[in-house]
Amino acid sequence: MADGYGEQPTAGVPARLHDVLSQALRPAAPGAVGAVGAVAHTRHPAVDLASPTAVQVSEQGALPASPQVVADLRDAVSDDIVAADDQEPLPNESARRERARSLVVERVSRWAVAQAPRGKALSPVQVETLCQAVYDALFHAGPLQKYLDDPDVENVVVLGEDVQVDYVNRPTVRVPPVAQGDDELIALINRLASNSGHRERRLSSSSPMVSFRLPDGSRAEATTLTPVPFLGVRRHRVLTSSLEQLQEWGTLSPALSACLHSLVLAKKNILFAGDMGTGKTSLLRALAKKIPAEERVVTLESDRELFLDQHQGGAQFLAMESRESNGEFVDGHPVGQISVADMFPHALRMLSTRVIVGEVRDREAIAMLQAMSAGGAGSMCTLHAAYPKLVLPRLVTLCRDMHRDDVHELVSTSINFIVYLKQINQTRVGGRRHRFVSHVLEVQPGEGGHPALQEIFAPSGSDPRGVPQLVPSCITELETLAGLDRRWLTVPPYGAWPRPLELVGGRESAA
Repeated sequence: MADGYGEQPTAGVPARLHDVLSQALRPAAPGAVGAVGAVAHTRHPAVDLASPTAVQVSEQGALPASPQVVADLRDAVSDDIVAADDQEPLPNESARRERARSLVVERVSRWAVAQAPRGKALSPVQVETLCQAVYDALFHAGPLQKYLDDPDVENVVVLGEDVQVDYVNRPTVRVPPVAQGDDELIALINRLASNSGHRERRLSSSSPMVSFRLPDGSRAEATTLTPVPFLGVRRHRVLTSSLEQLQEWGTLSPALSACLHSLVLAKKNILFAGDMGTGKTSLLRALAKKIPAEERVVTLESDRELFLDQHQGGAQFLAMESRESNGEFVDGHPVGQISVADMFPHALRMLSTRVIVGEVRDREAIAMLQAMSAGGAGSMCTLHAAYPKLVLPRLVTLCRDMHRDDVHELVSTSINFIVYLKQINQTRVGGRRHRFVSHVLEVQPGEGGHPALQEIFAPSGSDPRGVPQLVPSCITELETLAGLDRRWLTVPPYGAWPRPLELVGGRESAA
């Protein structure tokens, strides 16, 4: 492949890494910018009430009714569904949804006809929009659904009547309320939690905090400990992203992609760190798909975000999810609660070859490190940390039940590499969100048992993205077990990023 740098160092590379290396230094797809989940924006198809993705229409099809009308129609259709089920039970959920669509259209049509004499005749598009809103209120996320369907939306934050939407390519905007009053918002939250399958997770006086996932995989966090009810929804925009796509979108350089792929094949323990929203889970998910098909992997999560068990063609994934208490306590312990830390010992006995933790938040940090150090080769997990140098102090803080020196020794013998991701948010100055790997740190035992870090990838000059700095101590292992060519880490052209980071005005804005 002619690229201006001469022949690529791919000769003799095993097929396991061939796909990664063969993409090196090829021009990026038009419009692809360094952001996890940059997707093509396509025109929405016609409305299909059966689809989990509702259509966001133009002003002509703006919702022609108040939230209270939508709620009243939803309740009326719900009663219609119960009556129809009692009179004529249907064999499956698909048939029930089909009948529900007909009942929604019937109720909305009758309401629309009643508005006509008052001079408020609805257009066909408005009727269609109202039908979708009522159907969404019954089976989807109600007034939140149009934001979940927008491919550019990253987060939705509801604080009482104040609703803000974060976008990947434009500034945060305030939108109309999604509920009329605190009671209606709490009811919406509990309905979403119930529909998600987390029936034990409800907001109440005894349980003022709740976490759950929405049907599309988005993660939701809600609480009544704030002056008004709070609901935060974090969308997972790139559930199906691959390592090759992350490279195209600018999250990885060819050298970074090849190196991280080789770490997975060589079964190195990797900790993905970064601030919130930097793409840690997306990168872990993409790399986990490179685990060889003959392996069996257990994933442990407090709320499902990885969805690796839905991936076809790779390793076998056994997905486990923690469970909240039912609100009862016996001898001071919550009944029914199962944490990630509780699941760890069982995961090690499930004939797995690796264990992946979606996110290390608290006490599970000790169990994770012990599993890695006891032979859990190839483990991966994510951790929040504002800066690369804060990763290890953050781990020490989470392992508060152990002596600091013991934690340092445990870290140095369990974690092999730390991959740090960064985000530059330029939406406020006309740009977009850029996400990329800035550092890859190798962890080794140092003096006194404390971990020693060396930068394998780190920024050079004004570019904040990581480029090769040193060859890892396990380079021979990466060459023989995974087929990595060390020239990717030692010859400058091969470690370079294919294109410059497109920052507005050539400057970073505050993330």
